[in-house]
Amino acid sequence: MKYFLFDIGNVLLDFEFEKLLRALADGAGQPVRPLSDRDVEMHDAVETGDISDEKWVEYLNETRGLSWTVDSLVNLWSRMFSINETGRGLFLDAMEAGVPVHILSNIGGHHVAAIKNNWSGFFDGVASLFLSYQIGLRKPDPSIYHHVLDHLDAEGSQCFFIDDRPENIEAALAEGINAHHFVPENHAAIRHAAAEFFGWA
Repeated sequence: MKYFLFDIGNVLLDFEFEKLLRALADGAGQPVRPLSDRDVEMHDAVETGDISDEKWVEYLNETRGLSWTVDSLVNLWSRMFSINETGRGLFLDAMEAGVPVHILSNIGGHHVAAIKNNWSGFFDGVASLFLSYQIGLRKPDPSIYHHVLDHLDAEGSQCFFIDDRPENIEAALAEGINAHHFVPENHAAIRHAAAEFFGWA
């Protein structure tokens, strides 16, 4: 058995994180500023389920002078997400070919709510959802790859994984997973490699 593992951000769906920073700034009437170390820590915490979406929004309100709700955040991400036609096309092609398709993503509950707001059947046909906020691990922590392989009862060599972040690819490769950096200049090569790996035309 072989398994196709897809990231979501900038693989199945495109987004620009800078738009979040601009929205934070606009909401507070302040200049755009990068995330602080504490901001990053709290962002990672919501993506591992260590804090709730409510706590994340409460933190943003306190530190940025906002009055957002979780719905505000969900609606913002609904506007930020758009379909990555190449990644989504590969996703649908794999399903049509009968390949077990799984999602492995660093993500929070508000992201999932935003996706479902936009595309009600987005996750239809997916064999497994390995979502960081549900399993308490984020890429590139090696433990998340161990979790996936254990769940699938698979060896790394049985898995084909695409992700937009090089550090996540490097960590997956270290676990023996066939991992490919999903960026526009690699799209054709990834499609060819997937076709060879899974044996479809």
